[in-house]
Amino acid sequence: MSPGPGPAAPARTGQHIVHVGFHASDAHAVDFDADLVTAVMPRASAARLPGELAARFARIALLDLPDTDDLDTYDHAFERIRELVDALAAEFGPPAAVVGMYEHTTLPAARLREHLGIRGTTVRTALLCRDKVPMKEAVAAAGVPVPRFLPVGPRTGQAELADFAARTEGRIVLKPRSQAASRGVRVLDDAAALLELAAAGALEAGYQAEEFVAGSIHHIDAVVRDGAMRWFCASRYLDSCFDFQYGDAPLAAVTADDPALVSRIRAFTASVLEPLGLRDSVIHLELFHTPDDELVFLEIGNRFGGAGVPWHQRTAFGVDLVREAVLACLGRPSELRTPTTMLDHPDSSGWLYVPLAVKEPQVVTRVTGLGELPGSILDSSTPAVGDVLRAGEDVWPNAGRFLVGGRSSAEVEQAMTQIIATYAVTTAPVAAAPLPATAPATRPN
Repeated sequence: MSPGPGPAAPARTGQHIVHVGFHASDAHAVDFDADLVTAVMPRASAARLPGELAARFARIALLDLPDTDDLDTYDHAFERIRELVDALAAEFGPPAAVVGMYEHTTLPAARLREHLGIRGTTVRTALLCRDKVPMKEAVAAAGVPVPRFLPVGPRTGQAELADFAARTEGRIVLKPRSQAASRGVRVLDDAAALLELAAAGALEAGYQAEEFVAGSIHHIDAVVRDGAMRWFCASRYLDSCFDFQYGDAPLAAVTADDPALVSRIRAFTASVLEPLGLRDSVIHLELFHTPDDELVFLEIGNRFGGAGVPWHQRTAFGVDLVREAVLACLGRPSELRTPTTMLDHPDSSGWLYVPLAVKEPQVVTRVTGLGELPGSILDSSTPAVGDVLRAGEDVWPNAGRFLVGGRSSAEVEQAMTQIIATYAVTTAPVAAAPLPATAPATRPN
């Protein structure tokens, strides 16, 4: 166990709080002055923390883990995490709470709570929100519509695969059971393609196959306390995470403004909480709205959404999902005084990520369209000439991010279409990029 980089942290007298993993962007949600805060994280992650922030932790215990986007890495190292937290407990006293607010840390955090006898999200709930197979089994048993699915791997029997293929028409989605952000997802043309993969011995362990569900995808972001939603927001993706990660489609979502549909989505969301044991948590749920006007479960996480979700919720609605996630893990009251939804706010809004197609490091040589952006932009983050974009280091690599408001969902979507049509970033490989004689001195906020 090693201290975090930077000077030693000052003495504190508050409760001992252990964080499993930590991102610098979430420091605002942690009360370092009131609590004695420690963390467990990989050595590479700790090295990326600004020195001033790292010094605010009483101790950072370092894990020797590969610097990877495999979301199971933390849980595979749980025994080592437990040893490090036991050492932290010996040094600073028994932890009062364990905070795990990311997809890859919710399960090991729950295992630590069980080990330490601390109240909070249980291992059962965390596992159901990480593994898409028991997740769907649990909600389907409660009567929630789910896609037809089958856990698959090298040992899946031919008869089982043939039965699934016979009952499944159209495209098949092959995805990891416990990853996120569409990482590792493949869309097969039909069930025959799945059988061909199996015959070739190309089905990897830890995957599931499910039927392709046509329709729009909504993401639901909510704060759950005592099993009820204190905040609820439903947004419709304009494309999909898959199209953003593997194609050149922008990633964008707009809040729903049809009261009848929103009411149905809210009731649908409420129906999955009890089967999964979700009582005190921030959640990110995704569902399909089919052409036949049906709602079908896709997946859920007991954590806040990624990409533009926290930024959008905080800016447009004043709801800090990161802070609410921390408070839920601490067992402290929500800062949301009364239950509300996005429809309690007069306008529609949404977030847009412009794709960055090239994965190798690129230097920005030109930014165009900034003068033609719509006036309804609530906030933005765009690169300047000379900035280096490193897509490989970002889960959501982008060439610009925008928050957009409007009187209706249609108006917001129209503004996003305008941004996509006019805004562009030109890049070149880092070693070969000629810079212009003059470059913009500032970037819009």
